[in-house]
Amino acid sequence: MIPFLQRIADIYFDRHADSMADYCFVFPNKRSATFFRHFLGLHATSCSPLIEPEVTTISDFIADFSDYAVASRYDLLFTLYNLYNGLSPQIEEFDRFVFWGDMLLSDFNDVDRYMSDASQLFRNLKNYKEINSDYLTPRQKEIINKYWGAQIPLDNIDRFWTHLDNPREPHTNRESFMRLWEILEPLYRQFRESLSKRGLCYSGMQYREVAEKFAAMTHDDIPYRRIIMVGFNVLSISELSIFSRLHEMGIADFYWDYSFPEELRTDNMATHFIRRYVKLFPSLYDIAEEENIGLPEIEVIGIPSNVGQVKYTGRLLERMVADGRIANPENAIDTAVVLPSEDLFIELLHSLPSSIPSVNITMGYPMKLTPAAALMRSVMTMHLKARKIRGSWCFFYEDVCDVLANPLLARIAPEVCEDIRKTISRSRMFSIPADELRNTWPTVENIFYPVDDLHSGTEVFDYTLQLVSFLEQELKTLQSADKNATIDQSADDIPADSDFMLPPEEAETPAPIALEVGFLSRYRQSVEQLRDTASRYRVNMRESTFFHMIRSVVDAETVSFTGEPLKGLQIMGILETRALNFDNLIILSMNERIFPKRQFTRSFIPNILRRCFGMATMEFQECIFAYYFYRMISAAQNVTLIYNTRTEALNSGDMSRYIYQLMHHYPQSHMKMMSAAFSLPAPTPVNDIAIAKDEKLMEVIESYRAVDGTRRYLSPSAINTYISCPLRFCLHYLRGLKDEGEVTDYMDESTFGSVLHQVAEYSYNHLRGSREEVTVSEEMLDQMANDTVGLEKLITSAINRYFNRLPNLNDTGNPDDEYINPTPLNGEARVLADIMLIQMKQLFQLEKKRVPFTFIHAERKFTTAIPLSPDLSVNLRGVIDRIDRRKGIIEIIDYKTGSDNLKVANLRHLFTPVNSSTEHHKAILQLFLYCNALHMDMRYDGPIKPTLFRFRKLKTEKDIPEVVINNSTLSDYRELNDEVLGELAERLAPLFDPTIPFSPTPHPANCRFCNYKSICGQNI
Repeated sequence: MIPFLQRIADIYFDRHADSMADYCFVFPNKRSATFFRHFLGLHATSCSPLIEPEVTTISDFIADFSDYAVASRYDLLFTLYNLYNGLSPQIEEFDRFVFWGDMLLSDFNDVDRYMSDASQLFRNLKNYKEINSDYLTPRQKEIINKYWGAQIPLDNIDRFWTHLDNPREPHTNRESFMRLWEILEPLYRQFRESLSKRGLCYSGMQYREVAEKFAAMTHDDIPYRRIIMVGFNVLSISELSIFSRLHEMGIADFYWDYSFPEELRTDNMATHFIRRYVKLFPSLYDIAEEENIGLPEIEVIGIPSNVGQVKYTGRLLERMVADGRIANPENAIDTAVVLPSEDLFIELLHSLPSSIPSVNITMGYPMKLTPAAALMRSVMTMHLKARKIRGSWCFFYEDVCDVLANPLLARIAPEVCEDIRKTISRSRMFSIPADELRNTWPTVENIFYPVDDLHSGTEVFDYTLQLVSFLEQELKTLQSADKNATIDQSADDIPADSDFMLPPEEAETPAPIALEVGFLSRYRQSVEQLRDTASRYRVNMRESTFFHMIRSVVDAETVSFTGEPLKGLQIMGILETRALNFDNLIILSMNERIFPKRQFTRSFIPNILRRCFGMATMEFQECIFAYYFYRMISAAQNVTLIYNTRTEALNSGDMSRYIYQLMHHYPQSHMKMMSAAFSLPAPTPVNDIAIAKDEKLMEVIESYRAVDGTRRYLSPSAINTYISCPLRFCLHYLRGLKDEGEVTDYMDESTFGSVLHQVAEYSYNHLRGSREEVTVSEEMLDQMANDTVGLEKLITSAINRYFNRLPNLNDTGNPDDEYINPTPLNGEARVLADIMLIQMKQLFQLEKKRVPFTFIHAERKFTTAIPLSPDLSVNLRGVIDRIDRRKGIIEIIDYKTGSDNLKVANLRHLFTPVNSSTEHHKAILQLFLYCNALHMDMRYDGPIKPTLFRFRKLKTEKDIPEVVINNSTLSDYRELNDEVLGELAERLAPLFDPTIPFSPTPHPANCRFCNYKSICGQNI
């Protein structure tokens, strides 16, 4: 099949080669104009040179005949904003106005493009809105409001229409307020006047001006002998007027891409307008092909995910290269991938096969979807929620983590981002000082500079531009070092109003890093333009901030990608396919509400008035997209339509209506329906997962032996972990996959316990003073229990240390000295402090049953070697909460915030993982290891008694809790030491056996709170 544009080029060259310089060819977009130049250029040879005609787009053609220049979106918005505030009794914040401002611009543009009578339209609109917004009597409103307990809710548009009407004011005052629809006509008139005085206009205004100018023109006013209009579909009234006048002058020719096979004329909407235009504006030459072009082969593929669509597309392109459907993979210009939804663009780039080295991209990509915009939104949120604490700006931890999680920043400084995240998690930082972030991690200091005045346009814009420039430069540095970065265009070379160029001749798929540079460059240009325009129009922020303005205005921009259309696989949006033909066509996102898009009436002008005044309606859009679809597939030989079968979010999983139409009207011999799925390997059974002990791993394990050389130490917690699950022990202690712990804005049980441990430690250390030990009496315990102020200070400091992560204000300079920070508590911390105060008093009351006793140590650190067998001793270290002496017996005391069971039916249960019939007594085993450490490390050979204080049960404990083994109270640990070491040796021996791998626990109860479930695949 000869492409539509080539047929026009052929016939005009054949018949008008000598006079082409006097002709002007007008196309709906730049891409179709470029392809036409290409086809026309095929006729030029060294022996037969060709003087090219004028080839332009409709927008450029209109601009050539206009006395005005189209203003930028920012100029239009700020002009409209200032005029609106001049007509309104209330000053609206600019960032809140942007949404409605864009809607007003769109409506004004349609009014002029369709040459409607603005005065009559807005008068009818005012009457229409008054009828729709105020059809209830005062009595009816009163009854409804009384029933609902609130004002009558309106939809979004009507809520804006009446935003000036304050129902809390007396009725006489409300009457003085104007509604927006009452100022639309003067706002429209003043807007046009303001622009025209400066030689500016908006697109629709320019179209109307030229259409009115053409009505009075003669042939002598037109600088061309002939004007050829090519590939148009739905015309606005202004375009129709221009076409009609050119036709009346006898200097116009028209070509409509209307060569649908009969089988594809299934939707009257697709040809609703073009059938009429063919009669109104006939073609001078018949360019229809004589031969029957046949029907395209159509495949419809359902895939259950968006990512699956692009992955399938990559594989499909590989198959098309292999079977010859893509004749020249080095320059696959005969193949197009069409994206009705821009969301799939980045994923598609990652999925293209290496067999197609050259790619051309011509489409628009929403700025809000770019990593650059996402990062800047996170940064802005971080600054908007920043607070001053003791004179220093601090950021909320969640906001900082959101910034660090952005892939753009992670690419620039991955180690720094991970280090900050781990530090936040490890230190449980909630309010993070900006100075600390900048000083500790200078690589990313540009991000964390505080903005003191969010209402200062200069400060906000300077910060934003400095940050974007920093990111852009960092990515350029990476790009220069990245061998796969194939796009070498400097972002500095891209004018603010131009498209971002993607040269296809770099022989590789465009690298994401180059795209990100382009996104940042376009973002920076938009911010610079917004800054200059805001300054020129003297926009001031009151309640809102310039951050809000940047976010609302810049995010609405579109990044336009343009490349060399004449080379490479073509990736494009729907609009870019106009007038173009491809042999192979792949259209993704063929779901209802995506293609065609779900139509929303983002307009102040209701559909009924639009229809009455000849303006575009939702039906217009239906016709346009139906035409695009059927015209696209009619010219192709192989068509693949891919849709998402998954029902999620806004996706219903329904096929597009166009597919249903094809199913009912298209010959099924040329159409194939398929479902595709990506097979996933069955998960490995949990019990089959194991980590073998290789040489490197055994080297780490051997370092736990108590021998000279590199030493590693087991802890009671590590031993408990190994008993519960060897695989978890390996991942956590040997592989270093330590869970940093999620930072939460509530106090978890671990932090609660740390606070109580510190308060207990400091309380007894204060009691002992500088003495080596102190004998505690009932009076002393009463004194500590009654010292509410002192306990509150200790609790406050401990909470500020472990929960609020505030610095130590103890000025001794010795990090081992007591931590002091009396910063007042609030919120949940204040409530928990009261609970802790009660529990500490309950502890002192319970301890009165032990007096007299001697307090010796608190938080006693130890390191020792435990002999497990004649040839095996292992290193052990830990911290004993407290050591007392009572009645000649040393007591090892451990504090627990839980409800640990102190009764052990059998000693072996201490070394048995939790299962359906046994309980792993972790706290008792830990106490026993402490007792052994005292016996070995401190060379103590007297009686040792393990004691456990359970804070959760202090209120109900009637006596000092005792450890019970085999129904007998344990008064001296030494009685069990040999048996404990024997059981421990039996459990730890496999750790040092290189033939026994680290396997997961066979008991799911051990996995309930495990952080490694996602690795081993254990489902609880």
